[in-house]
Amino acid sequence: MLSCRDLEYKAGSFHLKGFSLELKQGDYCALLGPSGSGKTVIPELIAGLRPLKKGAVIIDGTDCTLLPPQHRPVGILFQDYALFPHMSVYKNIAWPLEIRKMKTNEIKAAVVSLTSDLDIERLMDRMPGSLSGGEKQRVALARTLAAHPKVLLLDEPLSALDAPLREQSALLLKKVSQTGITILHVTHDQTEVSSLANRQINIGSIT
Repeated sequence: MLSCRDLEYKAGSFHLKGFSLELKQGDYCALLGPSGSGKTVIPELIAGLRPLKKGAVIIDGTDCTLLPPQHRPVGILFQDYALFPHMSVYKNIAWPLEIRKMKTNEIKAAVVSLTSDLDIERLMDRMPGSLSGGEKQRVALARTLAAHPKVLLLDEPLSALDAPLREQSALLLKKVSQTGITILHVTHDQTEVSSLANRQINIGSIT
């Protein structure tokens, strides 16, 4: 499902070289490493948010190396959730469907379905600034899943949450994983993914 072949990226003194990864459909892979190891750069390379110096990204048999981010079948959830502060919860979730020119009734049906699955229907008219950390995470996850990505990239999604919310969110990610989506979960904390991941990759400091 996801194949990263000899990825190379350089920015300033940072140099990621020869990173390879093979994930099957439904895999939940934890990517562990200390600060500065390049673990956050890797999902951004897969998503097309950074330009590769060398290597290839293959998703479901399609070479996505030169495709722009909006044309790759991936969803990425950032640590800070990156919600649009000027848009309601509904508009945030609908945004990736609107840029794909879906019909209004189809967008509404998709948003209602996602908010029901993630138990956030009551938040649809709220603005991001009025949400708790756990609510923001669910909204961001709903927006990420709206376009039905084949690969879900998670960048430290639980690190900003307190213990009870972290446990609740881990259960939510487990539920998402059970749908068959392939997940790459970046973290520095092995205990965070001990009950989630069936694969684990440790990367050291890369220079």
